[in-house]
Amino acid sequence: MFAMAAPSKKQRFSFSHSGSQTSTNMPVAGQRDATGEEGRFVEGSILRITMKNFLTYDYSEVFPGPNLNMIVGANGTGKSSIVCAICLGLAGKTAILGRGDKVGLYVKRGCQKGFIEIELYKSGGNVVINREIHVENNQSLWMLNGRHCNQKTVEEEVKALRIQVSNLCQFLPQEKVGEFAKMSKIELLEATEKSVGPPEMYEYHCELKNFRNKERELENVVKEKASFLEKAKQRNERNKHDVNRYYEKKRHLDVIELLEKKKPWVEYETTRKELEGVKKERDEAKRQLSALKQAQTPMLRKIQEIDNQLKPTEAQIKAKTAAIKEASLKCKQKQDQLDRKNKEIDDIKQKLRLKQMEEEDHQKRINNTRRTIEDLKTELAKVGDQPDVTPRINAVNVELRHIQEERAKIEGEKADLRREKDNLARRLSDMNNLMNAKEEKLRGRHRDTHTALRWLRQNRQMFNGNIHEPMMLVINVREHQFAKYVENHIPFHDLRAFVFQRKDDMERFMTEVRDRMNLKVNSIAAPEESCSRRPPSRTIERFGFYTYLRETFDAPDEVMSYLCHQYKVHDVPVGSDQTKAMIRTVIEEPYLKVLYTKDERYTVKRSFYSNKISTSNSAVHASQYLTITVDAEEKRQLEQQITTCHSKQRDIDERMKTLQKEAAALDRKDNELLAEKKRLSELKGKKRQLEQKISTKQDRKVQLTELCKGLLKRAKSICRMQPDESLPEDLRNAFSKLPDTLDEIDAMLNEERSRAECFTGLSESVVDEYNRREQEIKHLEKELEDKSNALNAYRQNISEAKERWLNPLKQLVEQINDKFSDFFRSMQCAGEVDLHSENEEEYDKYGIRIRVKFHSSTQLHELTAHHQSGGERSVSTMLYLMALQELNRCPFRVVDEINQGMDPVNERRVFDIVVRTACKETTSQYFFITPKLLQNLQYAEEMTILCVHNGPYMLPPNQWDEKAFIRRCLQRKARA
Repeated sequence: MFAMAAPSKKQRFSFSHSGSQTSTNMPVAGQRDATGEEGRFVEGSILRITMKNFLTYDYSEVFPGPNLNMIVGANGTGKSSIVCAICLGLAGKTAILGRGDKVGLYVKRGCQKGFIEIELYKSGGNVVINREIHVENNQSLWMLNGRHCNQKTVEEEVKALRIQVSNLCQFLPQEKVGEFAKMSKIELLEATEKSVGPPEMYEYHCELKNFRNKERELENVVKEKASFLEKAKQRNERNKHDVNRYYEKKRHLDVIELLEKKKPWVEYETTRKELEGVKKERDEAKRQLSALKQAQTPMLRKIQEIDNQLKPTEAQIKAKTAAIKEASLKCKQKQDQLDRKNKEIDDIKQKLRLKQMEEEDHQKRINNTRRTIEDLKTELAKVGDQPDVTPRINAVNVELRHIQEERAKIEGEKADLRREKDNLARRLSDMNNLMNAKEEKLRGRHRDTHTALRWLRQNRQMFNGNIHEPMMLVINVREHQFAKYVENHIPFHDLRAFVFQRKDDMERFMTEVRDRMNLKVNSIAAPEESCSRRPPSRTIERFGFYTYLRETFDAPDEVMSYLCHQYKVHDVPVGSDQTKAMIRTVIEEPYLKVLYTKDERYTVKRSFYSNKISTSNSAVHASQYLTITVDAEEKRQLEQQITTCHSKQRDIDERMKTLQKEAAALDRKDNELLAEKKRLSELKGKKRQLEQKISTKQDRKVQLTELCKGLLKRAKSICRMQPDESLPEDLRNAFSKLPDTLDEIDAMLNEERSRAECFTGLSESVVDEYNRREQEIKHLEKELEDKSNALNAYRQNISEAKERWLNPLKQLVEQINDKFSDFFRSMQCAGEVDLHSENEEEYDKYGIRIRVKFHSSTQLHELTAHHQSGGERSVSTMLYLMALQELNRCPFRVVDEINQGMDPVNERRVFDIVVRTACKETTSQYFFITPKLLQNLQYAEEMTILCVHNGPYMLPPNQWDEKAFIRRCLQRKARA
């Protein structure tokens, strides 16, 4: 029974019957000719709903009005069946209704198929949608305007009329009323956009989110490219040192090669110059001897002539006596000439003596050369006695190579260990991320529990026994499909409870967090005697059962003990489709109290008096919290492995330090030996020089000549020259920059060889790798530049798309806020709606925030599933939907039993707002379902009231008199 004001002639009453399972009902709704009212319907409004064998109905038709439709009836009469028919008849998903996931469950019990027909208003011709539901295979047959079609065609037609039964801002069934306050700000924004925004608004939003995702991808690509480029540069920078060392070694080797090429030419040139000197000395001696001979010949001839003249005969003397006087004068003249000749002879003798002295000097020089040769031989013998340090150097180099190999091996072990540690850390991080996700769900559902959790982690030392964090964090489901059973079996107030081994710890904890911190927190003391290993009452052998609930998850012993003690998880079987198929037989088993099939929970009760069995079943809802699984043992093993890796790394570091010390000592020893080798090499060079000098001194000419020829041939061979080829210009220029003496060349050769030997472990592949990576770096720099340019261009596109979406959205939210605030002010409360975003560029994080205040002494608080009472949440939800109703974007809205939990004052205020708003000519169709109404409410002429009755004693439809019912109702009202 319900109370109402006297209706005017424009008010309509429809009476929907849902008789007992054995009755067959005919349509008895307030039949009316809607022709005159169709002008008030908006496109997509519902004109007619017909149901046959659907939930509580055998057969029924409902004719809603264009404005506010009040569907009234006691609980269980079938009001929500109309809501289910609207949803399923318009191709909505069963998940929207929250009753069962199989469409066959909505067919009336005992029937094989059910039927829904919905007629929608459309200016060009109404749309009629038929859905025939078959229980056997959960299939549906669809018809659109009398023609068979598939479900997708119906979905497209419904979408074209802007009907969104999956949107809580448009369609709010009874089981989803509480879900509205649980909607996140993001979900509420999307639902509002779809419900009252222009068609392109949600599309722009989706486009922006896709743009943002693409932008993130581009940002990640740019970041990865930049990171990879930086790493490549760093690797090449590290290799650059080896490349420089390689080139430095190559420079030493090139100098050595040039020195080795020049050395035979210097040897040749030295020998040639010495040969030329010997030739010059020989020729000069020959010339001087010839000159002496030539100078002495006239003098000897003169002497001979004089001797001949001094031996005249007696006759001649006599003959000549007369002429003596005459000849005396001539003699005197000749004597003068003779004196002059004698003087010349003396000069020649003097010169001869000088030559003899020079010869003596020459002999002295020869003797000196012999002594020098003996001295050189003695010194050579001494040089030959010097020890050879090459074996010692080779031994040190072997040790150095061994240490380098050991260092390389350790570096490899270190790299492998680093990779292993990184992999373990990554896996542990993934587990921690999963734990963080579970914690985030806890924080979103119950912030007080999350606050207490943080406090406990910081103050664990205050307690003596084991304390386990909220069950939802420590329960680990073994397989994802089991999560829904565990979560449906354990109430949320226990899932968020802390479990204590000791009661005194629990009392101390509750004193801190509940009394001092004023947090609403649940806590549980585990049984003193553990129940975690309690065996089931009997084994599973039949009916398709394959496990017990306890076997589907892991938990700490105290937690499992509590769950076995409180919820008998060790004795609750889980079955399959086979269990469902033989459920009537299963529930007869005396030991079963609670059981699960694949998708349903059954509770079996046996009457203490009559021993009759009563059962109730409900759909197993999808898991919200326990699908995230973290293997605690694996996590502990990972942490232990990471600790072991750290220990191994410390050992490797110690080994590396020891090797570095050994290598440093060997490097010092190697440098000392190289210095000694250089000194000995200089002595050996000096030895070769001495040998060469000895050889030169021993054989000055036939040997120098042959030596010159051999050295010239060798020099040309080393320089890869033809026998008749002259020295090339490039070699001549290169030789000009090198020393010109053998001693200097040998010294430089020893120095360059010593330096080159210091560069070990280098090859041309180092340079090839360096050059290859240089090209790769240039390519990466070009790619990074291209990606950065693409990112900048993409950001410009996003900026333009943002303007198209954000400005209209702000105006829309402002309009909603104006209506919402007005509604709250009319109730002497406060409320506001705003567009919330922590980051303007994160378009998938934008949301609508609802904040309300129901008491003057409090502040505005965000509407959540926990902060406000159930009635306050219902009021807020209803007024938000009414704020959307005024914007009139969708053809109809459905709200099922939202006034449950409201106090009478708020319920009356909300009802007035609903009537006032939903009965305006400019608004769309509205369905308001309620099991009760307050007395003396104010009604409007534009309302349509549909009364739903149910029971075994209902009148048959053909005996129902609507006018008589209204007449009796008015008479009773008048008497009152």
